[in-house]
Amino acid sequence: MTTKAYPPAPKHLRAACAHPEGHLTSHGSRTTLQVYLDDGLVYRNDADGFRLPADLAQAQGAGPYVITGAGRRSVLNDSQLAAVDSADEDGALRDVSWPTAAALARLALVEYRDADGIPQPTDGDDGRTGPKHRPYLTAAGLDAARAAKPQP
Repeated sequence: MTTKAYPPAPKHLRAACAHPEGHLTSHGSRTTLQVYLDDGLVYRNDADGFRLPADLAQAQGAGPYVITGAGRRSVLNDSQLAAVDSADEDGALRDVSWPTAAALARLALVEYRDADGIPQPTDGDDGRTGPKHRPYLTAAGLDAARAAKPQP
């Protein structure tokens, strides 16, 4: 017996997650795209910039499809979800393994910051002294963390 993988074709959502503006650059079939829309993993705006309902997005939408916080969460594994959900109020990740932090950084959900809060390209580990910079959630990472909480 096989189980249905969720979401379908997650490589498209991972690429959108890593895209600077969260754009879905490819989506496979129209059916897959409709699943993304119906499940709230992506959305599309109309010509005026307002979010379209899922059933109208393919036919009437303008511009790119954009990944949502729920879409970002859907491609994370258990350790990545735990790390995103355990961030402090300031967005700092505590006690997260370097492979998890690096994977979240590749998905643009985390950035490394030095002691002065300035973003850095890596954790600064030179292989001898350990990491010098801490991982913090980006705006996209905060969006993914918020997607786990029920909306009022």
